[in-house]
Amino acid sequence: MRSPLRQTVHCVLFALFCFTFVGCSEPRPDDLPKLQSVVLTFTQDGQPCDGATVFLEPVDQNPWGVGGATNSSGVVVFKTHGKYVGAPAGKYKVVVQKIENELSGPAPDPNDMYAPQPETNSYNLVDTKYENAASTPLEIEVVQGTKFAQTFELGKKIKEKLKKPGEK
Repeated sequence: MRSPLRQTVHCVLFALFCFTFVGCSEPRPDDLPKLQSVVLTFTQDGQPCDGATVFLEPVDQNPWGVGGATNSSGVVVFKTHGKYVGAPAGKYKVVVQKIENELSGPAPDPNDMYAPQPETNSYNLVDTKYENAASTPLEIEVVQGTKFAQTFELGKKIKEKLKKPGEK
């Protein structure tokens, strides 16, 4: 069962990525602070960790959402509010999640719209301690007027099945 915090993080990340691809033509908000370049690299077992979603959870009362996704080199370039490259100055907890979904049976016949759908199993591919601000040990401080770059090692590769609602 997913925790409310985890669901909130999923919703925020989804909103960030939607804003990224919708391409809104609204002007830059007047109250958006100057953004600093933030580039983080994530490795797992010493190899690039691609396809992870990463969110910077402000330690202070910063209202701006900052997030992104790792590329094939494990690098994420952050965007604030889903559109503006960089992050406001401040202290952040770094939240990382990587989930894989697999069908647990044969794929349905694409020509039979009434065919039963196979169940899907979801797996955490990164240690769950990184998935929320309360448990992640990863922190950064973005300083006004500087570019920030750092590499984080996420430990051993895992494949931990997520429990479905009601599953023990």
